Amino acid sequence: MGSPEASAARPATGGYLRIAEAAAMVGTSPSRLRQWEREGLLRPSRGPGGQRRYAPRDVDLAREVARLRAERLNAPAIRRLLATSDELPRDEHPHQPPAERMGQRIRELRLRRGLTLHEAAARTGLSASFISSFERGLSGASLAALHRLTAVCGTTLGELTREAPPTAGRVVRAGERRVVELGGPAIRMEDLSNAPTALEGQLFVLAAGARSNGWYAHPGEELMFVLAGRLGVWLGDQEYYELAEGDSLTFPSTLSHRFRALAPSETRLIWVNTPPTF
Repeated sequence: MGSPEASAARPATGGYLRIAEAAAMVGTSPSRLRQWEREGLLRPSRGPGGQRRYAPRDVDLAREVARLRAERLNAPAIRRLLATSDELPRDEHPHQPPAERMGQRIRELRLRRGLTLHEAAARTGLSASFISSFERGLSGASLAALHRLTAVCGTTLGELTREAPPTAGRVVRAGERRVVELGGPAIRMEDLSNAPTALEGQLFVLAAGARSNGWYAHPGEELMFVLAGRLGVWLGDQEYYELAEGDSLTFPSTLSHRFRALAPSETRLIWVNTPPTF
């Protein structure tokens, strides 16, 4: 006869575990597993009656999610690290204008979370009419507004604009970086890594006067290094810094921040976030 521990861990049927059994093996609760599933971190299969069925690999994945949660990573950061960005809808219209494509994705994610326009407006501080206009591709959005929208929809700007899950690879060639532009050529962001890592490094290219147009904050830490031009950075209510070529700045991402390009010509900087919550 097997031990009580072996009996408790034995799959209920067909090599699968029920949600309560899987939760016990992970050391968490069934409600927590359901939450991780809603966040796109787990994908257990379903039985004929619709009940969740956890295979051994699902339990292993849940253990890894629990470990990363203990390190205070949020769902978007964990999705990137695990290369499981499939929560975002696939881009069925790759030739859509970028603003229309981002707006459509925000709408799908908002509806998936059961939020009305007015609820999203209350949580972001943006107007319902603006959100509706953006979702229909009729207006663009500033970096700060986009960050508020992605946060309330449970994603990040990186996930929102990514056309496909990141591919493994240590080297990104200069002409192969993924590029995102906001406000036309005003703000251009180029990804410096295609692999899922705990670091999110980007090259920012700012036209003269380009700005975030508002405050935003998120979990993590940030580092800026100015390659060319000048940048003004506001941190909270008390701190303001002007960075010139060769200057660097580090700060906690939880501190509300905004920026503006101050040079009469282009400003270029390396901007690193960790974990990838931007």
